[in-house]
Amino acid sequence: MKFGLKDLSRLVSERPDELRAILVYGPDEGHVRETAETLARSIVDDLDDPFRVSLLHGDSLIQSPGALMDAATARSLTGGSRLVRVRHATDRIAPLLEEISTSRGVESVTVVESGALRPASRLRKLFETADTLGALPCYGDDGPDLRRFIRDTLRASDVQLSDDALGFLAERLGADRQQTRGELEKLALMAGPGHRLELAEVAVAIGDGGALGLDDVANAVGRGDGTALEQALTRAWGAGQSPVRVLRLVLVHFQRLHQTALALTAGRSPESAMAGLQPPVLYMNRRRFAEQARLWPVGRIEAVLGRLDEAERRCKLTGFPGEAVCGQALLGICLAGQQLRRRAGASRR
Repeated sequence: MKFGLKDLSRLVSERPDELRAILVYGPDEGHVRETAETLARSIVDDLDDPFRVSLLHGDSLIQSPGALMDAATARSLTGGSRLVRVRHATDRIAPLLEEISTSRGVESVTVVESGALRPASRLRKLFETADTLGALPCYGDDGPDLRRFIRDTLRASDVQLSDDALGFLAERLGADRQQTRGELEKLALMAGPGHRLELAEVAVAIGDGGALGLDDVANAVGRGDGTALEQALTRAWGAGQSPVRVLRLVLVHFQRLHQTALALTAGRSPESAMAGLQPPVLYMNRRRFAEQARLWPVGRIEAVLGRLDEAERRCKLTGFPGEAVCGQALLGICLAGQQLRRRAGASRR
């Protein structure tokens, strides 16, 4: 059976009796882990209870294939439901999980965690098509759901956000749930209970040179600076940033350039063109942003947006190394920016 994140609350409160196992998968490891734990806690109260919880790993099941069926058919010695958690699952253990879906005597509910799985994945196809199994993808927070998550997480610490600050955060977070929550917890600790965070405070905390530091990547691509891009990506990978997260931030940057470039084409001044952006361009970044908007023609920006969308899709679905896919796409866009800069310089001579 196929599920979506919109079904999570229903799976937690009214999980179908016939559902023996749920696969939670996707490129956002933090979101996968958090979603799997939410499901697990709906089955047992204490995830550390050795009498009701069995924790297995995909690699170990390859060496000891019988361990999964033993755990799934074991009865609780203390009463109540039993839980089997399987982490780092791959297609190699799909036959073991298929056995659970059809065998008699299965007493436990199994929650399986995996990374990005292509549509042709044996594991994914098994959980999507079997009547007693369910597949739940996690592709990172986005759009209204991300904004809601940001507000709710900070509200739990009695911290409020201005609309501009919320927009700023929504552009820079979301591709990795654990990283998103970690950055929000840092903000809450900095602000303290009862405080309302404004854009300037948030920008100082996690903007250029701050905790996230991904604006350097977007700006290097936007101005066609290959050396700066290489340095910024090295810092991003060293800090454990997600390739999808990096691509999304660059995508948002070019969406804002697109809006500004359209206004410039219509004859508006750079200041007027940027005035309509939400959240607004920070004062210290306005000249740099306006230069990029003048550099890139509208049609070229639209081509860039398509290339970034395709790169994110490849990161999620093809199984190619995400850092390589991201780096190749950004370098290609950066080289196009270099060509535009050379042409602009030649035309001024």
